[in-house]
Amino acid sequence: MQLRKENGCGVIPAAVKVRDRENVTMEALISTIRRGISFYSSIQGSDGHWPAESAGPLFFLQPLVMALYITGSLDAVLGAEHKKEIVRYLYNHQNEDGGWGFHIEGDSTMFGSALSYIALRILGEGVEDEAMYRGRKWILEHGGLVAIPSWGKFWVTVLGVYEWCGCNPLPPEFWLLPKAVPIHPG
Repeated sequence: MQLRKENGCGVIPAAVKVRDRENVTMEALISTIRRGISFYSSIQGSDGHWPAESAGPLFFLQPLVMALYITGSLDAVLGAEHKKEIVRYLYNHQNEDGGWGFHIEGDSTMFGSALSYIALRILGEGVEDEAMYRGRKWILEHGGLVAIPSWGKFWVTVLGVYEWCGCNPLPPEFWLLPKAVPIHPG
């Protein structure tokens, strides 16, 4: 909301309320779209981005690094300073036991540890570094990549460091189940 004040944005149109059995009119639709555009324009930085902190989950940055590496665009997208800050961020959230959590304050998990360790290796961190040694030790002492959950197995398989046959299959028909069913993947 700080950026809204700094941008000196005007009034955002009032929300359109549509009751349960009411049809959505074109006017209501256009008004709602204008409301959304007005709001997101009001919190957009002058350079075009939307500044926000996303510091809790510790599983967004590592797949980004992996995807950029896989597509061969790591150096084109991330400059030396970006890489340096990513490395610093990951090291700052390494737990005392050597692993990384699912969340920046969480206990070490195989998912967080394996993805963080691999991202750091992709970014050029060597195995001789004490923090990397502790991370690798944690991973090996807790079962290695075999113990990583399905999403982690997907990433390490795409990287070519894990076999596809080790990934648990998920029949696509599961997506057709109602979301209330406990085994629905969404």
